[in-house]
Amino acid sequence: MTTAATTTPETRDGIRRRGTTWTALWWVNDTATGEPRQRSKGGFRTRRDAVAHRTTQLAAINDGSYTEVTDKTITIGRFLTDVWLPAIRTGDRRPSTIASYECAVDKWITPHIGGIRLVALTPRHVETLLATLRESGGRHGQPLSDRSVQYAYSTLRMAVDRAQRHGYVPRNVVATVDRPGAGQPSVDWWTTEQAQRFLRATATDRLFAAWALLLARGPRRGEIAGLRWSDVDLDRGTATIRHTRVSIGGRVVDSTPKTKAGGRTLSLDPGLVAVLRRHRTAQLADRMAAGPAWTNDADLVFTREDGQPYHPEHFSDRFDRLCAAADVPRIRLHDTRHTAASLMLAAKTPVKIVQEMLGHASPTITQTIYAHTIEGMGEAAGTQHSAALGIIADE
Repeated sequence: MTTAATTTPETRDGIRRRGTTWTALWWVNDTATGEPRQRSKGGFRTRRDAVAHRTTQLAAINDGSYTEVTDKTITIGRFLTDVWLPAIRTGDRRPSTIASYECAVDKWITPHIGGIRLVALTPRHVETLLATLRESGGRHGQPLSDRSVQYAYSTLRMAVDRAQRHGYVPRNVVATVDRPGAGQPSVDWWTTEQAQRFLRATATDRLFAAWALLLARGPRRGEIAGLRWSDVDLDRGTATIRHTRVSIGGRVVDSTPKTKAGGRTLSLDPGLVAVLRRHRTAQLADRMAAGPAWTNDADLVFTREDGQPYHPEHFSDRFDRLCAAADVPRIRLHDTRHTAASLMLAAKTPVKIVQEMLGHASPTITQTIYAHTIEGMGEAAGTQHSAALGIIADE
């Protein structure tokens, strides 16, 4: 019911005592009938608290910001699945973004606070949720990563903000809770010798071209999984990142780069072009062998023997096994991106070039993540410059 508010005078100044508590009273006009309807909120321990609440309501009436809760019975879980997510799906958000919201709702928020009425949500509920996720919100009861806890918080805050704007709650209590912090993510990388050893050990692997691209140009896993031949120009030596294939909550979603900077064109040197040509020849041989069973509707660069796409997790799982076989330090697949960036920076590639190759939004992000390498570059450059000026240490 939509209402327009009024300040019709109340008896006993709008405050009543009921037992040991106090109740605030005010009136609003029903826009459908034009008749005033009494509203109240009780349970205040002191008269002063009841007066303060009533004063707040009357001030909202006067400035036109007064709203009423449209449904006091709806639970957080039902609001998220029946109201908020359907509204999100009708927008222009990327499929992977929508899937990530669904994952946050289904795996992190609803299982813990989905049964609480939306109007009854308190900051304490939110704080308890975040603490629970940190301790045991991951797979098999493991701690959830800082980044995922932050995402759960942001998702809930965004949803309750919509609830407030549409009259389900008078305020967004999630906004009163501080956004959870996150530690500095670990950054591991290989030396040039270690990267070379891995590539030599995997030279005959079916996904060797993927490993070569990851270590030489630093694309993300989803960008490798979603790379299409239509976006690769071997004659010009370029590969354009236009599609991604990511795993969200175990479900594969085909999408596009998250930011404008993420959609970029990578330069392929003659060595990478040769690797991709060999890979394409091998894939064509697979296609001939599979015959009518072949299916690669998306024209993906990396597929199984029958043309079916790999699950993005397959790249990580296979990489982990190959690390052990190659006798190199075991790092995450994402750390090949750090390896590519660190080695390029160590080779004195300008930060701006590395930033564009990685698809970072700005050089500042690159400088922050790879400060360890850039600092070393600064020391080396300073020594070289001093030497050029004839400033050298005494023998």
